[in-house]
Amino acid sequence: MKNFFLLFIFLLLSNSVEAHKPKVRIENLGNIKTYFKSGFNFNQKTIESEELKIRVIGRLSRIIAEKLGCSDTIMIERTTYYAHDTAQNFFILENNNSQYKLAVLDEGVLLKTNNSGLAIRVMSENVNVVDVLKLVEYSILNRKKLNKKLIPQTYFYGEEKLKILANSEDFIRKICKMQSKLVDEVIDNNIELLDNGFLRTEISWKNGKFMFGINRKYPAGETYPDSEIYNYEIEDFKYYVDSAYSDFFLIFLTPNTFTYFDGDSENTPDKIEVEKSSWYPFQLSKDNFGDKIVLFDTNAYFYVYNFKKKLLQKIE
Repeated sequence: MKNFFLLFIFLLLSNSVEAHKPKVRIENLGNIKTYFKSGFNFNQKTIESEELKIRVIGRLSRIIAEKLGCSDTIMIERTTYYAHDTAQNFFILENNNSQYKLAVLDEGVLLKTNNSGLAIRVMSENVNVVDVLKLVEYSILNRKKLNKKLIPQTYFYGEEKLKILANSEDFIRKICKMQSKLVDEVIDNNIELLDNGFLRTEISWKNGKFMFGINRKYPAGETYPDSEIYNYEIEDFKYYVDSAYSDFFLIFLTPNTFTYFDGDSENTPDKIEVEKSSWYPFQLSKDNFGDKIVLFDTNAYFYVYNFKKKLLQKIE
């Protein structure tokens, strides 16, 4: 027990925590611009599924725009919004304004329109890739009608209020329920999200599923055999944690459940349940200890997980 305690102290001192600072990711993909602000920001090894979804949406939106002959700038923004401790969704489909908007709302600022392009702005806890692609297609095909569908709504930032123009949830729901042959076609594209090369791990998205892959074929001498990728597929998850040497993933399906994946089906459980006393995501120790890994989210306790036996032990 003493050794575990000393190990835990070392782990806390060797991992910098900046979770209170959100991660901002901006990408320019031809005429598609994306803006993403995370709910937390730990390190490059801990990634929310929402960040990956926006990357998928950006790449597939570029294909949609090309097929529809739209060369104007399309801004796609996404943040998480909590109003008085209650999650509330805002959607804004806007014509003639591809200026940033969600990036500064928390400061109580509304930037002036740039009078060009289109915008699809989403403030929600969870994004559905197919739904947002339908919003992109609809916005391109109906851009002259978009601004007429915006209605005044109240946005809370801290204790202050800001009036913004946004779409009703009923309007957005009707669009998302529409069938789209174009969206059905483009989601068949395989979108690469992570390729660690010689580290042998990769992540991609296709047809509504994330695929975590690990190549378990090691080179023999100077001979490098063809890849033999073992995949773990899942429609959605909360976040994943990549290991220090990228030889396994912890995929948190919810804040309280995870699955361990290292390319060996015998080591992959359906799910493992943990207690959660913090909104922080879990972190991993820098090294494996035999068949065990160490994970924690506060300094009150930590977990030792034996991935061979699929046993979890809580150390307080």
